[in-house]
Amino acid sequence: MQDRFNKMEHRNWEQGFEAYDQGFGTLTQQTIKYLLSNAGFPPDSDECSLLDVATGPGFVISSAIETASTKTTQKSFHFTGLDITQNFLNLAERRTKAQMQQHQIDPKRIKVDFVEGSAEAMPFPENTFDSVVCNFGILHFFKPDTFLRESYRVLHPGGKVSFTAWAPPSRTEGFNIAFESIAQAGNPNVEGLPEGPNFFDFGDEDHAMEMLGEAGFENVKSKELSRMEWSCIENGSDLYDVLLHGTSRTREILLGQTPEEATAIQSLMVEKYNIVTNGGKRRLSMPAVVTSGQKPAP
Repeated sequence: MQDRFNKMEHRNWEQGFEAYDQGFGTLTQQTIKYLLSNAGFPPDSDECSLLDVATGPGFVISSAIETASTKTTQKSFHFTGLDITQNFLNLAERRTKAQMQQHQIDPKRIKVDFVEGSAEAMPFPENTFDSVVCNFGILHFFKPDTFLRESYRVLHPGGKVSFTAWAPPSRTEGFNIAFESIAQAGNPNVEGLPEGPNFFDFGDEDHAMEMLGEAGFENVKSKELSRMEWSCIENGSDLYDVLLHGTSRTREILLGQTPEEATAIQSLMVEKYNIVTNGGKRRLSMPAVVTSGQKPAP
């Protein structure tokens, strides 16, 4: 079961990396300042090591580089991006290399690495990082509790973890439009879809904090970022296309529809988008939840 789920995630992200970058990029970047701050970045110490799990297009590390380049009193930073998808890693590396070159950032002072590997079996020794962050990656792990335990293992004592997840569909209008349309005009129970954890588990603040506590973290906290908006989605057809080409599980559900069902779902999404946004006069509301905790210090 886990193998089938992981193969689905890997397959869809290898082909959907550019669609995710373009369709979700401006939305997911809205959480980054909270994600990094809650992970204790930037620190007061002279040196800093940060791991970005499920780094995707590299937006988090790019933001960390921008912040680090302004901290002239600190000696060195080491940023590592981890992902199962080589195409994402290549995209992130191109993005950050261009950034470093454009702003003439010293690569000896700000070092950046990208590593192919699993969040559930991180290829790093114990007590390696000051901060571990994960921007919407926890939704795509078969065993998110294993990711949390691995984060605990690779953090220095006193280090912090911070991750984000989408709020439930009742509050994320884009997902609500899609799932309602699939339920009303298509088949939400696609045959052969690998089983996996509830996509919105960590949009529940109490559940997210409980899971961090069970993994050994203290000082846990969770907060909804309620003012996020999906600015690049201008109509229901845009929404359908981004979910079809730039997601994993939702893509599999959409691909599992008959041609007639797919056409009906897209038409209904266009209709619902217009109702929700008053004919496109406002953007879709897409709140997320940021949760963090600290590995106990000695």
